[in-house]
Amino acid sequence: MNNHDNIIILGAGLSGMITALSLAKHKIKSTIIEAKSINHDRFFDDIRTTAINSESKEVFDKIGVWQELSKLCATINDIYIVDNKSPEILHFATKTHFENKIMGYLVENTEFKKCLYSLVQENKLINILDNIKYQEIINHTDYCQLNLSNNTQIFCKLLIVCDGKNSKAKNLFFSNDIEEDYNQKALTFIVEHTENHGNTAVEHFLPTGPFAILPLKEQNKSSIVWTVPTDYTSILLDLPLEEFTYLVQENFGAFLGNIQIKSKVEAFPLKAYHVTKYYNKSIALVADTAHIIHPLAGQGLNQGIKDIDCLSNLIATETITSNILDIYQKQRKQDNENMLLITDTINNVFSSNSRILHEARQIAFKAIETYPSFKQILIKYAMGERNKK
Repeated sequence: MNNHDNIIILGAGLSGMITALSLAKHKIKSTIIEAKSINHDRFFDDIRTTAINSESKEVFDKIGVWQELSKLCATINDIYIVDNKSPEILHFATKTHFENKIMGYLVENTEFKKCLYSLVQENKLINILDNIKYQEIINHTDYCQLNLSNNTQIFCKLLIVCDGKNSKAKNLFFSNDIEEDYNQKALTFIVEHTENHGNTAVEHFLPTGPFAILPLKEQNKSSIVWTVPTDYTSILLDLPLEEFTYLVQENFGAFLGNIQIKSKVEAFPLKAYHVTKYYNKSIALVADTAHIIHPLAGQGLNQGIKDIDCLSNLIATETITSNILDIYQKQRKQDNENMLLITDTINNVFSSNSRILHEARQIAFKAIETYPSFKQILIKYAMGERNKK
């Protein structure tokens, strides 16, 4: 078997298609196996949005995705962080630091998926087998065998698992060394407001959880990610639209004027995990199959893109061996674990109703505003530039 012609990717979601396009840029062929039918419109339906930091933008530029994807993205030019509507506010784009600098991008997942699929379809190095499930995986030291639902078998030198947190392949061959159930759900929906958002993102840390206002391509529309306790979710979803809109408006305040709910509201359970190993014989994990973090910092897919870029670069320069996969694990495991612990800590600290913690947060906000160099470090970390000098 030719190493570079025998890579199978499980899942045609965001990370699966990005993996295939990244490999193709290195002239490496791959086959994507997707359980659902891609020809059905519902395949692309996803009310969520994805934040893209500057490092991920560079990866997309390198693999030929950014030219088309940028047409769908809103820029994030400023970020405000508010602790339960207290007077001390953390403001990233001050006049002396990061003014007029793009801090990130935001894209609706439905359009994101369609864009990637169009690029995948056009690429002769990528083959997609959709509406096909894997029934059995036999994992050998130097190859994998997959028995498929259409009564065929397929072999590969490396199986890259990208089919998400509920992946059967992941659960068969891997275990987690960190697991966290936040007992929270993220209510996600789109609102229209009377005032333009000015490409500003706002993160309100409320006692029930973060309430994020994220700018979309249209100036009078934003994506909302409202984190609430799980047992509070059903109460909110059962409210009449008028009452639900009133609560959302209360969280917004008046800075964007009157708001209207312009989409369905969906709830996503929030959990975090991190796998013990990133590979097992001839199987490797990337992105949210290997790790999931709290969405409050918008870093989930960005961490996954770093996985994909790292693994693709290694495969392009070396023969696929356990040594290469071990290098991949060493280069990515600690960074992903660090991000999980950071987001976990932020969520725990800001979700507390403790008066002492609230006062401490206000002191911290004031200190960060006073020392721009420290703020600059925080912003660069969020933008994915922490490994750069």
